[in-house]
Amino acid sequence: MQNTKRLYIARKNVLTVLQYGKVMPFNWNTSGFRCFYCGKFMRDCVALREHTESKHSSVDMENCLPKRIISKDVPVKIDVTDIACKFCPNTDLNTLEDLISHITSIHKEEYDDTAGVCIFPFCLKRDIMNCVLCESVFDNFTSLMRHMNKEHIAHGYICQICGLSFVDSIRLKRHITYSHVGHRCTLCGKLFEASHKLEWHRQRIHGQVKTHECNLCSETFDNKYQVKVHMGKVHNVEKYRIKCEYCPKICTTKGAMVLHVQSLHSEVRYECDICEYKTAIKWMIKLHRRKHFGEKNYACSICQRKFGRSSNLRAHMKVHTGQNGRVCRRCHQGFTDFESLSKHELELHYFEQV
Repeated sequence: MQNTKRLYIARKNVLTVLQYGKVMPFNWNTSGFRCFYCGKFMRDCVALREHTESKHSSVDMENCLPKRIISKDVPVKIDVTDIACKFCPNTDLNTLEDLISHITSIHKEEYDDTAGVCIFPFCLKRDIMNCVLCESVFDNFTSLMRHMNKEHIAHGYICQICGLSFVDSIRLKRHITYSHVGHRCTLCGKLFEASHKLEWHRQRIHGQVKTHECNLCSETFDNKYQVKVHMGKVHNVEKYRIKCEYCPKICTTKGAMVLHVQSLHSEVRYECDICEYKTAIKWMIKLHRRKHFGEKNYACSICQRKFGRSSNLRAHMKVHTGQNGRVCRRCHQGFTDFESLSKHELELHYFEQV
């Protein structure tokens, strides 16, 4: 009965916000965005916004919401990019809290907080996405959604094995399957908590290398990320050449652009005590300080040249082979290919891996 009451309150709260607020509800899964009202799939948030405004400008909310809101534990996602009151367009409203306060104080409507978090606000953008509840920045909606579920919602389902908490039983069961039931190697039977760790194990121990090919020149890479970087740098594919809105900088991935913006164009919190270098990212200061103290912990196994970053060592290996090299994660030595690295790890680090 208590759960039924909470679901009723959640639906009523959402109904109040949608009736008065100039906001857009939407659904989302890992494939992309979906219209809240008709379920039409959209990869682009701008197209979703245009579709909702043109196709669903007048909706019978009281009959629609009970069909769309079926769980008390999963907040409704709304876009608050152009947030405003439909009846008081000149009132300055910046956040969902401002809108709710305006609705209750000016329009005398009720909003019951006892149901917990009923609505998740988002400012949908094509590239960089900011959390509207804190200062976190993400380059994709998946990471932003994971952050919102972890940091801004109360979790009532607790894993009895590790203590992690989740918003509903479905996510708890998925966690138990992936983290505690695990992924087993079919070659040696070893169990891993995550699929990517099993993939690393297959490469390092059994030599099963999965490669990804560029469809423009047939060059192969270790992962899809490297393919995207290659296509942006070598083939100038516009999709993978992201321009900074503050300076002429061009990055090949959204993640690199987020790092660039956070490092150079956001509020500075960390400064080098030796030179004038400033950044908003703490670990970037540690990386920068290596330049002053000459810290070079990554060494080439062929010519013994040392580098301060693993990325520089991998790039250096091109001198010997014409391709990016591999770096041992345990002793920071660089190798020309996967076979050399695997042999090194089996000889020197075997007991650290099994």
